[in-house]
Amino acid sequence: MHRESIVEALLGTALVFNTVFEMPESDPLFFQIFGASLVFAMLYKLFENTRKWEKKIKKVRQA
Repeated sequence: MHRESIVEALLGTALVFNTVFEMPESDPLFFQIFGASLVFAMLYKLFENTRKWEKKIKKVRQA
């Protein structure tokens, strides 16, 4: 787990919910938390996979 990935995912989640998504106030708090957690998890996984791809690309270029 990379600290940078967590920070990027948190900032990305905040940006997404402040600009694009709107949480309906009528939804229960559980569903709002679930939605935010889902976006955070997807962004985190995306950043981690990107880091792995960058490492693989660097190894191939060095070889």
